[in-house]
Amino acid sequence: MTRQLALSAEEVAKAIRDAGPAGASPDALQALFPDVSRSTLNRRLSGLTAAGLIRLLGQGRATRYVVDSAWSPEDVRRYFEADWQSRPAVGFREELLLSSPGLDPEKAQRLSNLQALARPLDRKFLSDFLIDFSWASSVLEGSTYSNIDTQALIEYGERNPDKPLEDALLILNHKNAIQHLWAHRELSAENLCRIQAFLTDRHGLAEIQDSDHFLPDAQRGVAREFEDVRLGRSAYSPPFRPATGYIAQAFARIIETAATLPAAPAAFYLMTRIAYLQVFANGNKRTSRLAANLPLLQAGMLPISFVVIDRRNGATDDRRNGASLKR
Repeated sequence: MTRQLALSAEEVAKAIRDAGPAGASPDALQALFPDVSRSTLNRRLSGLTAAGLIRLLGQGRATRYVVDSAWSPEDVRRYFEADWQSRPAVGFREELLLSSPGLDPEKAQRLSNLQALARPLDRKFLSDFLIDFSWASSVLEGSTYSNIDTQALIEYGERNPDKPLEDALLILNHKNAIQHLWAHRELSAENLCRIQAFLTDRHGLAEIQDSDHFLPDAQRGVAREFEDVRLGRSAYSPPFRPATGYIAQAFARIIETAATLPAAPAAFYLMTRIAYLQVFANGNKRTSRLAANLPLLQAGMLPISFVVIDRRNGATDDRRNGASLKR
């Protein structure tokens, strides 16, 4: 029996899985099985694709096959270490707005059980939460403010004169958005649009009108329609369907779906899907981080905050390379 006849679909699927999140090109797979004809390899790939075990990404020379399965942290790390321009182009997939894949039920239950150890959600908690969340979320946007700088600004109105004005506004916008969220915990598109409007407020300051952190008033608090969002240093292209109302409609479906889920899975769903759809012209990840807290607070659970921030694993801005990633 020749190698051509011995090649199994399982071997091909394993090779694609071993290639990690970036997947494998047809040429790379052919190199792994040099004694197999291209037609045999193509039949195996077609069969796996038809069975839903692998997916085809890209076109032409950018074609990649990927396996729809969970990747290890090491797989993900290797993927993001690769230059973004070398990654296969990835387009929007509407089916990913569904509730699955979602938070593992066992992990969701474990998070719910932790509430037995929770501190009261009182004014003292809010005071600490305002500082911790505003600082950490702003760091992910590229802010240079320290936790101490953030506390001084929020509690005493003292701005660090040695740091950019836009960094101070990032903090203050988070503070305003969190205070609104704390007082208005309804899960609705209108409420989330209001939160996004707080997060992207320019405060009428001409000095920061060119900053990518903020938006003109006309674009704040509304789902984008004619704005084509491009994510710097990313192979992903969000949907762009001008004059169709698609983004607003898909956003409404996200809210409806989240309302059907338990608190912890709903939090995970909102955090991932709002950023994936790129609902707004800017401030999407900031909005998604705060949106995740709505179902948690509704259920009387602790909101999400951050203890340790490593911008290498979650940054949305790389000023060293001059790349704007603030979406």
